[in-house]
Amino acid sequence: MTTSQTIKNVAILGGGITGLSTAYYLSRMLPTAKITLYEASNRVGGYIQSGRYELPNHEAKILFEQGPRTLRVSKRVSSVNVFSLLRELNLTNELILVQKNSAASRNRYIFYSGRINMVPYSLLSILRFYFSQPLFKGMLPELLMEPFRNENKKSRLVVERDDESIGSFMSRRFGTRITNRLISAAINGIYAGDIYKLSIKSIMEYIWNREKLFGRVITFFQKPRENIPVHPYASKHRKNLEKLMEENKELMDNLKNVSIVSFKNGMGKIVDKLLEELSKNKNITIKYNAPVTDIKNEEDGIIISTGSTSTQKFSHVISALPARHLANIVPQQIGDALRNIPTVSVNVVNLFYNKKNLLPITGFGYLIPLAVPEVDNPELALGVVFDSDAVTKDRRLDTTPGNLQDPIEGTKLTVMLGGHNWEGRKPVTDPEMAVSQAKDLVRRHLKVKDVPCLTKSTFQDSCIPQYVVGHQANLRKVHDCVLNEYNGRLLLLGASYLGVSVNDCIYYSRVAVEDLIDKNGVGVTGLESKAL
Repeated sequence: MTTSQTIKNVAILGGGITGLSTAYYLSRMLPTAKITLYEASNRVGGYIQSGRYELPNHEAKILFEQGPRTLRVSKRVSSVNVFSLLRELNLTNELILVQKNSAASRNRYIFYSGRINMVPYSLLSILRFYFSQPLFKGMLPELLMEPFRNENKKSRLVVERDDESIGSFMSRRFGTRITNRLISAAINGIYAGDIYKLSIKSIMEYIWNREKLFGRVITFFQKPRENIPVHPYASKHRKNLEKLMEENKELMDNLKNVSIVSFKNGMGKIVDKLLEELSKNKNITIKYNAPVTDIKNEEDGIIISTGSTSTQKFSHVISALPARHLANIVPQQIGDALRNIPTVSVNVVNLFYNKKNLLPITGFGYLIPLAVPEVDNPELALGVVFDSDAVTKDRRLDTTPGNLQDPIEGTKLTVMLGGHNWEGRKPVTDPEMAVSQAKDLVRRHLKVKDVPCLTKSTFQDSCIPQYVVGHQANLRKVHDCVLNEYNGRLLLLGASYLGVSVNDCIYYSRVAVEDLIDKNGVGVTGLESKAL
């Protein structure tokens, strides 16, 4: 039986960036497949939300991002793949390019000891900032001691248990100053999570493996003491990278001095373009306001229910739903494992001031680490993005890396509240309270006394999955249970499993579609990149 006979009609659950990119890749790689995309709300895009809002007493509309705002440029396969997709979608002319030598790329800050501290961006800046900023006080001895910290019995037991929290691992290897000031700030900016719960193996596997290989992280011409088995999918990702680099050589050469990119009309442009492409295809149906309420596995297919009477049978189902939602519509054993993937919520507060250059510093923004006491951060904020620097104009170079996102100049900020800071507390969902807290934080930390002329608060409920200790082991359990129950007819994709970034979500959707077709629709779950 051919692939087109096996994979006849496919349901994709969820219209976020993962669901949209999955539909796109499947329609390109298997044009004969009938695709139905189910979206529970009246819009697609998920947490990617770009909106323009009119200034009071002004015709100008300001762009606010309520979710992801940039894409990182690197030589990782997930990054190269997303730019390959942008080229296919004819979106490269829409990009705002932020150069590596711009203030937005170089100037990153951490709030600590009541002030904004700049993070070093070069060897010379390390020497400069180490002696001038309280953030780095006492760190150098801890850093220099790392190669000489031998594993003790406790750390050996941890390694044998095959996972550990980021906080525990980093504290053992580098001390609590580096861990609670630097590492926790960085993790806040990506996962909004508690470093003493998040998995080092799932999030920083390279560093985790270095201790297993060498007994330390920093090494000097040391031979590995053991060999770590190569993951079965490592060669697949490497081949994908080589192919993508060759196909997109000119584009990636043009981006070699670029750190991050955004879009003239916001990240929502990717969503709009994918939707436009999918809408042209007669084999693709998009159903809005259609939350899936049940998945029933039968011998000749999977029945999807979207209500008490509406059902449809498919040869295959690809879920791009958050794990917590999928858990409610699959068999209990799978659902219980999916519920082991927790999430955190964030309130994203956008502020626009009609005066430009209000900030005392320029750069991408600042993060607030675990080491900051609550008296200095009563709003329980994670950090602040300087949008008017980050993806628009570089005041340091006095150049514009692309057309400005906004028709008038001003100071635009995004304040992120909550995340793991809300654990055991009631999250701030009220827009007025969130905006008030954001303004207080900016006034106190950045000395901005002006009143913003435009504000927007968006409560993103359970928006960031948390890869807690044991995440990879839990993925293997999910993989085995799904394979046993569905034998390749149900695939699981999205930020809950293999990576939370937009780049990761798009790339792993491509890999899953390739696997589904290569294996003729059997024996695949979408989790193979981490679960095998």
